Amino acid sequence: MTHSTVSIDAGDVTLAGTLVVPDAPKAAVIFVHGSGPMDRDENSKGAKLNIFNALADALADIGVASLRYDKRGVGASGGDFKRMRQADLMADLSACIAWMQAQGLEPIYLCGHSEGTALAPAVAGQANVAGLVLLCPYLRSGPDLLRWQAQNAQADVAGLTGIAGFLAKLVTRIFGGPVQVQEKLISRVLNSRSDFVWLAGRRIAARWLRDFLTADVAAIHRANERPTFVLAAGRDCQCPPSDAQMIAEMNPQAQMLQISDLSHLLRATTETGFLDYKRQLSQPMDPRVATAVCGWLAAQLQDKPHLRT
Repeated sequence: MTHSTVSIDAGDVTLAGTLVVPDAPKAAVIFVHGSGPMDRDENSKGAKLNIFNALADALADIGVASLRYDKRGVGASGGDFKRMRQADLMADLSACIAWMQAQGLEPIYLCGHSEGTALAPAVAGQANVAGLVLLCPYLRSGPDLLRWQAQNAQADVAGLTGIAGFLAKLVTRIFGGPVQVQEKLISRVLNSRSDFVWLAGRRIAARWLRDFLTADVAAIHRANERPTFVLAAGRDCQCPPSDAQMIAEMNPQAQMLQISDLSHLLRATTETGFLDYKRQLSQPMDPRVATAVCGWLAAQLQDKPHLRT
């Protein structure tokens, strides 16, 4: 098995990534990040998820190659993260698919997490992709998804007690609660054409967010007819588990699994909300995720010959 640092020409930028190739690979997986400035392991400042590297190791054990890469403007990849659009992310993914094909690593599966579950099927519709793995997907519109997240955050704030509760409630009196702030953000972005907007003293990159808010995610999922594994997290407070069920029902070739005590961070939890995230980040990804993904993919590949490298 080899682990290589690779560079991928994505037109206006060069993407940096890690290619893992086991002996006699049967297939290849390209990972597609969630939102935010994520590196190849799906880590960002203050949130070390270490999801894609953990999955890459598990996939190698069943003979599946993988590519994971830093988003444009993040880590060792070129570009300006704050000025990117969803179209840039999809173009980067398309470049990675073409690059893997040039290495002779096929069939290719895309594994998306969170926002990546919308980008992966959108790009797959225009490329030679054998199937999809969707971890914590969403179906509803961008505005409705942000509203749902804000309602969960507001419930967290309402449940706080002591000094933490006092300070949180003081901030909401000054700036508004999570639901009110989210509505202001949605309105400000959709009613602006600028690259940035200001909200509560923060300068927010608006190009990507505007695309996210206007994307027709339901249409993307309706068009997907590829073999697809849908994994829902029962305690997800960012992407509703009920959306995953509806996505799976749209596609006769989809298989769904819900892990009832799993969070959006793909960690086990007994809590529903954001307040447990700090504790969860001290734990590794729940091994049931890799077991489920590898089990589904192994079943897909039972009758496929090994690739030449």
